Amino acid sequence: MTSRSLHTDLPSYTVRVSSRAKCVRLSLSVEDGLEVVVPTNYDRLKIPEIVQQKRDWIARNQSKLDEREAFLQSQSPHELPNIINLRSLGEEWKIEYHPTASKSGTISVRENKEHLQLVLDGNIADVKSCKTLLKQWLMRKAEKHLFSWLRKVSIRANLPYRTTAVRSQKTLWGSCSRDRNISLNYKLLFLEANVVEYVLLHELCHTVHMNHSAKFWKLVSKFESNYKALDKSLNHAWQIIPAWIDF
Repeated sequence: MTSRSLHTDLPSYTVRVSSRAKCVRLSLSVEDGLEVVVPTNYDRLKIPEIVQQKRDWIARNQSKLDEREAFLQSQSPHELPNIINLRSLGEEWKIEYHPTASKSGTISVRENKEHLQLVLDGNIADVKSCKTLLKQWLMRKAEKHLFSWLRKVSIRANLPYRTTAVRSQKTLWGSCSRDRNISLNYKLLFLEANVVEYVLLHELCHTVHMNHSAKFWKLVSKFESNYKALDKSLNHAWQIIPAWIDF
């Protein structure tokens, strides 16, 4: 259930009731704008005050969103890529597009592992479908490499988790639920290996501490002394992600 703010002196926002929510949460995205997620039966009269208290956070993150959107627009997001640089794996894949006749207008992707080459055959004029195929290929790559990578870091740090999944989050590099289920963003493939390793460790530490308390950061520092610099680098890591993926 969603409702829209009627308070003209506050930033425009929508309210979404979630049966899974334990507390009030604010999120901001290009697609949905400012959204306030509240638990079932939450007193909505309290929401305007919460939004008022978070005005600085909203303004700061809205500025980041505007900066990101302007950057994406400047990177030719409508064009198909000629290469896919997977920094975390040390792989740069070249992409070829072969237009072929097909009654169904379908597109297929072929992988040449020896030469790190992807070939798309079919109705390549359908840019949207080509992008969808490439994203699906990236998801499969992420499942193959990130799952095993997380398992190795988990064993090394002795921080067990329950399950893992690869997703396409807009604003998160990873997340960990209270049940110790970890979700990883497939776009991690584009980041440097040491940054990806930090994200994996970060989420594994959340299996012990479900917050960013002093105890959490102490646990992180036990495994990665340079965690502050690595964590800070994630604020600008989105600039590495190809514009065609996020647009």
